[in-house]
Amino acid sequence: MTIDTLKVLLRKGWQLESHSYAHQNLSALPLAEALYDVRQAEEWLKEKLRIKAQHFCYPYGTYTEELRLAIRQQYLTAVCTRKGFDKLPGAYARQMVLRETSVEQFQKMLFPPTLSVCMIVKNEEKFLELCLRSVQGLADEIIIVDTGSTDRTKEIALQFTSTVYDFTWCDDFAVARNESLKYATGDWILVLDADEELAPADHQFIGEALQEWSIAGYHIMTRNYSNDTSISGWKPVQDAYSRGFQGFFPSLKVRLFQRQPGVMFQGAIHELIEEKALLQYGKIVSLPMVVHHYGAQNLKSGRMGLTQHKIEAEPENAQAYFELGVQQKNLGQYGEAEVSFLRSLELEVSAVRLLNLAIVQQKQGKVSEAVQAYQRALESNKAMAEAYFGLGFCFYQQKELEKAAGFFEQAISYNPQYVDAYVNLGAVREQQGHSRTAAEYVRKALQLAPRHSRAYYNMGVIMEKNFNLPKAIACYEKAIEYNYAKREELQERVIRLKRVLEN
Repeated sequence: MTIDTLKVLLRKGWQLESHSYAHQNLSALPLAEALYDVRQAEEWLKEKLRIKAQHFCYPYGTYTEELRLAIRQQYLTAVCTRKGFDKLPGAYARQMVLRETSVEQFQKMLFPPTLSVCMIVKNEEKFLELCLRSVQGLADEIIIVDTGSTDRTKEIALQFTSTVYDFTWCDDFAVARNESLKYATGDWILVLDADEELAPADHQFIGEALQEWSIAGYHIMTRNYSNDTSISGWKPVQDAYSRGFQGFFPSLKVRLFQRQPGVMFQGAIHELIEEKALLQYGKIVSLPMVVHHYGAQNLKSGRMGLTQHKIEAEPENAQAYFELGVQQKNLGQYGEAEVSFLRSLELEVSAVRLLNLAIVQQKQGKVSEAVQAYQRALESNKAMAEAYFGLGFCFYQQKELEKAAGFFEQAISYNPQYVDAYVNLGAVREQQGHSRTAAEYVRKALQLAPRHSRAYYNMGVIMEKNFNLPKAIACYEKAIEYNYAKREELQERVIRLKRVLEN
């Protein structure tokens, strides 16, 4: 616009405010330079238009806390690019009306969106309070459907919400989830389990996501915390939310979505929001935040009966056979799991199904069959680190150490945080007589997972073979502390080594 155009707008009653002088990213400048740019804009407005700006808009929407406090001293309000209705002094959120914004969307933008948190629970007194506290200040309402608790679950729930409903369990998780949706009145729905939490810092992501009316739903990644480093996709982590767990395995699903007719859960066991119905109302995108899940280590074997019912109802459902196989594998029923995986693969081939088939075949000592299944999995997905690891373990069992080492190295190349691959590679190099290299691999495993019992055991073996008995004993005791599988045998070994030192 020209200066004359701006003067016309002023005469017509428009208000003109400051957006800085040079449109620099003020948060990247020293405070003095940033404020100099702001003063230049003020002087320009005063000289050219004879006005004093009362409001400020941060270039690129970014600011530092120092800058925000300084801007508060000079302007009545200041806005950033955060979407919504939040009014942080000196950094108001705002709504963006674009050319493609529909009238319906514009009408929704005039009022703050509301959020319903919907949950189903049963005997969750251990986790529930922390979960509900994590959504305080975010949720406009919390809907809890209790499927038959006999502990303090309902008592705890009623401390946070009056909308607690009883539901007679019917062996169908989707039906129970949809019961909770039935009571929701919010514009949006967030689905959580009692053993899950949100970080306070992630409230902002959800708050902004609720403003996006062109988006129907959001995939959110779940951190399923576990100390089982052998789980597919397991990653080490040490932060405030790991709470003693060494790592997690991720999963992704729609958790946040608009409350719309026909949008509901499907699946008696692994219940999920039906995305096809959701896509009628807009896009589905991912939200850059996580849900923290602490109950993943609890084996939910009770779902096996539901899976078997699902197979009876849908005998050609490949996914149902796969789910049954996973449940059987988790319970150590490897022969039954192999049958389920084979049936699943007859109906539909996938790399993940081949990987699980190989694992249960390997567990049964069917090494040649397992090798074939791992190789088939890699034909479908050349970057599958777990398949390389499995091949390495098979050749390790067959005493082909160099082949085993090569596959463990490939697993690490595709997943540099593959703890068990470092542990096993260390074991191979130790058996080949390369103690120093073996110790380096085991140390890397312990950097990633500082309480890995087998890594401590392997380091103990390396130290013992190099006649460093005090260090070996210390490593063995750490392995015992962290529940090494053959704990009693190892305790006896420690006693014997201590006797050797005493003599």
